[in-house]
Amino acid sequence: MIVIYLQISLFGASPKKPCNNGYYPIHEAAKNASSKTLEVFLEWGEKNGSSRYEMISFPDAEGNVPLHSAVHGGDLKAVELCLKSGAKISTQQHDFSTPVHLACSQGAVDIIKLMFKLQPEEKISCLSSCDIQKMTPLHCAAMFDHPEIVGYLIDEGADINCMDKEKRTPLLLAAVRGGWRTVHTLIKKGADINVKDVNRRNVLHLVVMNGGRLEIFANEVSQAQSHSSLLQLLNEKDISGCSPLHYASREGHIRSLENLIKLGAVINLKNNNNESPLHFAARYGRVHTVKQLLDSEKGTFIINESDGEGLTPLHIASQQGHTRVVQLLLNRGALLHRDHNGRNPLHLAAMNGYTQTMELLLSVHSHLLDQTDKDGNTALHLATMENKPGAISLLLTMECKLLYNMTDMSAIDYAIYYKFPEAALAMVTHESRAKEVMLLKSFKHPCVTLALIASMPKVFESVQDKCITKANCKKDSKSFYIKYNFQCLQCPEFYADMDGKTGEALTISKPIPLPALNAMVSHGRVELLAHPLSQKYLQMKWNSYGKYFHVANVLLYCIFLGFVTCFSSQLMIRQDVERNLTLNSFGMKKTKMKESVNIEESMKDLLDVEISTAIYVSAMGILTYIGLGALKEAIQMYQQKWMYLLDPINLVTWTLYGAAIVMVLPIFGGKIHELQFSCASIVVFLSWFNLLLLLQRFDQVGIYVVMFLEILQTLIKVLMVFSILIIAFGLAFYILLSKGHHLSFKTIPMSLVRTFSMMLGEIDFLGTYVKPYYLTVNEEKSFLPFPMPAFLILGIFMVLMPILLMNLLIGLAVGDIESVRRNAQLKRLAMQVVLHTELETKLPKMILEKVDKNELIEYPNDTKHELGLWESIFRKWFGDPFSDEAMDVVGMESTDDYVVTELSKTKRRLKDLASALETQQQFLRLIVQKMEIKTEADDVDEGVSSSEINPALAAAHKWTSPKIRKKLGSVLNFNKSV
Repeated sequence: MIVIYLQISLFGASPKKPCNNGYYPIHEAAKNASSKTLEVFLEWGEKNGSSRYEMISFPDAEGNVPLHSAVHGGDLKAVELCLKSGAKISTQQHDFSTPVHLACSQGAVDIIKLMFKLQPEEKISCLSSCDIQKMTPLHCAAMFDHPEIVGYLIDEGADINCMDKEKRTPLLLAAVRGGWRTVHTLIKKGADINVKDVNRRNVLHLVVMNGGRLEIFANEVSQAQSHSSLLQLLNEKDISGCSPLHYASREGHIRSLENLIKLGAVINLKNNNNESPLHFAARYGRVHTVKQLLDSEKGTFIINESDGEGLTPLHIASQQGHTRVVQLLLNRGALLHRDHNGRNPLHLAAMNGYTQTMELLLSVHSHLLDQTDKDGNTALHLATMENKPGAISLLLTMECKLLYNMTDMSAIDYAIYYKFPEAALAMVTHESRAKEVMLLKSFKHPCVTLALIASMPKVFESVQDKCITKANCKKDSKSFYIKYNFQCLQCPEFYADMDGKTGEALTISKPIPLPALNAMVSHGRVELLAHPLSQKYLQMKWNSYGKYFHVANVLLYCIFLGFVTCFSSQLMIRQDVERNLTLNSFGMKKTKMKESVNIEESMKDLLDVEISTAIYVSAMGILTYIGLGALKEAIQMYQQKWMYLLDPINLVTWTLYGAAIVMVLPIFGGKIHELQFSCASIVVFLSWFNLLLLLQRFDQVGIYVVMFLEILQTLIKVLMVFSILIIAFGLAFYILLSKGHHLSFKTIPMSLVRTFSMMLGEIDFLGTYVKPYYLTVNEEKSFLPFPMPAFLILGIFMVLMPILLMNLLIGLAVGDIESVRRNAQLKRLAMQVVLHTELETKLPKMILEKVDKNELIEYPNDTKHELGLWESIFRKWFGDPFSDEAMDVVGMESTDDYVVTELSKTKRRLKDLASALETQQQFLRLIVQKMEIKTEADDVDEGVSSSEINPALAAAHKWTSPKIRKKLGSVLNFNKSV
């Protein structure tokens, strides 16, 4: 206090200046119960022309005057000083609270009495004043359970039945906040117990909801008012139609429920959703509550009552997975009714994945397993729609039927349609039913294998893993084997193919060979193609017939290539003979005379070729091969339709055949034409180039051919774009150099060709530019008509074309090589798939049935079958695309099986622990009951709290089920298109 006085008197500090938070020093003094400091500030104000009333009326940032702060501080002397200084107890802050409101909230009865004593004229207005929530001081006292203040305020004239913003009287507000002492005080003071809040709840609703002791409340009401008024409250409904018994059942208040029933509450009263208290108890898992309701007089009549959706208590308990409630209801004789959707309790338990409840229901009523609802859905359908793999596995283990619903869809169809990998995995990898699931067909997914490859490759990868089994012995033992089952890669004989873009069914009349592998290629499923099962399947095909047909095809083509090479070489022998004769006859001195021979005479000598037997034989061989090849290409064109024209390899093949026919046919007429030599050059080039394409099938060398073709495609694309620059520079050089006797640029086509060759570095700078620059105009020698523009264009050309463009091409080539290397495995396997597809399309079905296998067993440690020398060489360089090195890309060893096994063990242990804990809890409860120990926990039933379950939105909180909450709208809109 002395420090404050010195600061004010000596340093001129002003008590009238607020801080940054809007508080004055006088507020802080009042808040901290510093009554003497408060007196110093008031005296200073009087000395400096400010009255005590003015000083005591300073509002802070929240509208508090010092009296509010003094009440907050709880100092009786500070409050008295403020009151004597002129502060009004009816002063309101920003939320309309008076100091009396604050004192009532804090339970400061002495302060309240002091305020009413010093300012009796303000008492009535303060008792009736309301804050922003329309609460009076009596509300504030009742809210914080201050029964002494409540009684004092009522005695002073406060309205005992006044209502706040939510139409709550002090009695209702005290019940909401659990202020039971205040509730009893208000009842004794004559508070109206029939009043209702905005939700139309009476005091009995609120007492039951908030865990009040109903027996004490009932005694107080009966003694203070009348028993009949209490009975009127028993069956009153709130805005949702719930009676107090509903809330007792929901919250699990066993004692309150027992007392309500004793008082005569109706146990089968329904709310707005036609739900009884038994429905509530079943929904929240209140076992003892259900037992009490069933033990009542009308218990046998309410056990099978249905709510607004046709759900009985057994339905609801099964839906929420309360196994003990389900057990109790079944023991009491609950019937298996259906709800409005035609679903039984098993359907609802399966939809929510409660396997223990499902086992319990099926152990009592096994006929529920394959029952269907109104839409024809079984429990397996509904569990799949909600993505519950545990329920799916249980139903399959219980030997449920794989039925189709009214839309002709099975359970696996829904798993694929909604893309639920967990549900699909549970079905297609089931221990005993997986094969049966994979054979299901529908109009939407005619082949499960193709649908899984297209939509859920990871699931199908698990199917492939399951199809590989190992012997249960040491891995280094000779009896150790690996068994590959290929049935998952084989679709039904006649099925509908799938549109790659839309996924819709496309009906076909003829089966496609290798449908699973072709689907992997079309969808780019590298991991599925590279899987050991897929590779072994292709290896089986290759060893059965593929390698024989492909090697035979290559050998046959090599014979054709030999005929072409022989024919072309024989065609050129005459020219070489004539040249040798000329040189031997005239010698080197006649060279100039030979150069001056007429070109036409030279062409006649060139066409003067002797048609030998070798030429005839080669021509016959070429025509025979072309005839067979043309027939094969025609068949492919008929099969592939327009897709045949999109393959550039087919264009190369037809160009080869056409040029070969033109080359060979004139031989049979006995004459040689100039066109034959041109066609011969084309045929020789294309035939050897086609051999390069055939080598794509082989593993070791094929990848390099693939890289070459990929780079070729990139080069063609780039040249098509940058041909604009070639034309630009070609025309520029034609204009600048054609008049200077430069033969390379004499015409526009020659200029373009010369420009293209200059890209490779063949600029001929000295001969084309330097020497002609220093020569004068001469008709015989070349010169530069326009030297400055020529050198300028040349400089731009050297920067853009040989340097920039060529480096760009090199960069693209390197990038493409890396890309090809990354996708080399897919490309190699895709080529094998195409090869076997083409072969199986042409081979008779009888042969395929003999060589095809459904499974393959390998003994990795068996060394009886060693490869011979030639077979080893063939496999190393050409023959086997499935070498051990290639198979090691994916690898058979994986820790996935170990992890899955350990997770299963952990899950089983957790279930055992949960069961043991539940058993111990029951034993402890029985021990406590025997010892007659009473605790508050005994008044609350087991189960889940109301905050964990929202009955109105229970079906809408399932994140895994799109648009199938109540009706399968999107599914029912499917139209059959087969």
